[in-house]
Amino acid sequence: MDLYGEVKAVHVNLDSKISEYESLPFRLTVDKLEAGMQHAKEKGIRVRALILINPHNPLGDIYPEQLLKDCLDFAHRHKLHVIMDEIYMLSRFEDINFTSILSLNAPDPERIHFMWGFSKDFAMCGIRVAVLHTRNKEIRSALNRLASFHRCPGPIQCILRQLIADREWINKTYIPTNQRRLREAHRIIVDGLAALGIPVLQNSAGLYVWADFRKFLKAQTTEAEIDLWWKLIHGKLYINPGIAFGCCEPGWFRLVFSDVADRINLGIQRLKVTLQAYVSETIPMDDLKEVPSSLVSAKVCSDDDSSEWGEELLQRTSEARTQNNAIVNVTAFTSATG
Repeated sequence: MDLYGEVKAVHVNLDSKISEYESLPFRLTVDKLEAGMQHAKEKGIRVRALILINPHNPLGDIYPEQLLKDCLDFAHRHKLHVIMDEIYMLSRFEDINFTSILSLNAPDPERIHFMWGFSKDFAMCGIRVAVLHTRNKEIRSALNRLASFHRCPGPIQCILRQLIADREWINKTYIPTNQRRLREAHRIIVDGLAALGIPVLQNSAGLYVWADFRKFLKAQTTEAEIDLWWKLIHGKLYINPGIAFGCCEPGWFRLVFSDVADRINLGIQRLKVTLQAYVSETIPMDDLKEVPSSLVSAKVCSDDDSSEWGEELLQRTSEARTQNNAIVNVTAFTSATG
């Protein structure tokens, strides 16, 4: 993946295999970081920074404090900058401790760069305003030069200033309500997928679940994953395939659940119909339970991230709408991005 300025990203692959040292799938470890660093050196790639997102996207995993400290030590050994994206830090729906990178005593504080934005935690997908916290004077100087071309409009600054000034409402009303609604919506999507025999990775934050569709693939290949994704599009469902996130195992999909219960249930019903039509020759699904209908409504509105593949996937969706008039009223288990 090429980034701006001809910078290349070196992925550290996470998979569903559980080793004797790991209790859960898709776990990040320092050993995996070291292996990725060694792989990059063998290819002649000079790694300059470690990029992390906590809570994780698309896994919804929250990194424990000790892992964060281990990552900082890893970066210190290799003289790396650490770019930490905590844009989902308030979107937690389980009672689990969250440790911000800013709360730790980093060995190289001038190499730590923290990012956060309003679009996820405050359900403000159209407000493209973010924060970068760094002690590095050179980076601040470079960003200040760029800021003149990316200024935040004055009216938006005024609205956001008034919003964050009301700390009592944010802490006592908004955050608890938003987290409760996320928890309710998460239960609906997990129960609905379980009724279809689709397991999800246990998570405690984010607006999405990481679901295992591998048994529905005609072959364990990327081509088969894209084929299933295309069938889901025709079934009026938009779900991000694992390849959009660089997943090394075909068959994993990310489903966004931050919506009202009726639309989540509609999506589950469409998913059942689509999968039944897709694999009825080889995988019997007639005995699957109906999706529960008497579920609590949970309204949570937000957008979600795109990726390297996002533009291509959205383009193909647009082409599908042009070619097939039946593809309307798409249930978006992932939201459109701007």
